[in-house]
Amino acid sequence: MNIAFARNEYANTKSNAMTSKAENYEAVKIALTKLLESMTDLKSAESAEEREPFFEQSLTSIYFLQKCLDFETGGDLAKNLFKVYEFSRQAVLDYVLREKGSDNMDKSIEYVNLILDGWNGIEDSV
Repeated sequence: MNIAFARNEYANTKSNAMTSKAENYEAVKIALTKLLESMTDLKSAESAEEREPFFEQSLTSIYFLQKCLDFETGGDLAKNLFKVYEFSRQAVLDYVLREKGSDNMDKSIEYVNLILDGWNGIEDSV
């Protein structure tokens, strides 16, 4: 009876880990998609009032993505993603608060799009 119980618990734990991995994948995918949409909408917004929600959504997505990084197992990839997210954060801040133009915003949107394409490419392995 104890062996059967242990096997059942192991199977449940393994199943929960797989579900958690898939849920984590989806959460990051949603955040990347939301970041891309928010940054694009931020660029097209004409007034400060129109920009505000996209500004907040962009920063929230960036903070979430930075928080999701695992530097212990992610190594250089995690460090490089952090740098890209930090560049994007600074680009958003510069664009809205310092009105510094859109060169870095364009680059950030391009980088986030590349990351999202790569992320979509690993979906089958999750």
